[in-house]
Amino acid sequence: MAQAWGAVRLTEARQVAGLMGVDPDDRPPADVPVQTHYDALRAGNLRSAALQYLGHALPRLEAIAWAARVVADNAAANPSPPRVRHALDVALRWLDEPTEAHRRAAGEAADAISQPAAERLLASAVFFSGGSIVAANASPVVPPDHVAARYAVGAIDEATRRTADRDAALESALALGERIAEQGMAALDR
Repeated sequence: MAQAWGAVRLTEARQVAGLMGVDPDDRPPADVPVQTHYDALRAGNLRSAALQYLGHALPRLEAIAWAARVVADNAAANPSPPRVRHALDVALRWLDEPTEAHRRAAGEAADAISQPAAERLLASAVFFSGGSIVAANASPVVPPDHVAARYAVGAIDEATRRTADRDAALESALALGERIAEQGMAALDR
């Protein structure tokens, strides 16, 4: 039996499906626990669906940290152009010191990249993690709860696509995500 997901604050699979934007009629029944639904996706070998689901089940910080680890590991094996690497560096800086200045710098770094790179998506996840998404001197506009998770999941998906063996990379990413769900940020300590 798998270890309980201590880092996940949601209790029902239905809540996760709501964050994912799943139509209410297509959501799991109210009595299905979060981890049970994930286990069913994994048992059905639905890796992409499991990635989407787990990314939305995790708290924002944990989802972004998960994506950052996957993207950083991929970037170490596949060097990126300077602007793309800068987006990764800014996202990692925010994880070390989650200040408003670093969050906004991540948004600027993401905007400077025109292609759909994993690093751009990661920096976008950071920018949409909380705080206002409009100019600093404008009336605050806070992003919906699910946006950071969507970008984090997109970053993981894109990073795994850049590998020679996407299935193995996705399996490795999911295993890390599961450890984060169990142990929280401690799972990322090397």
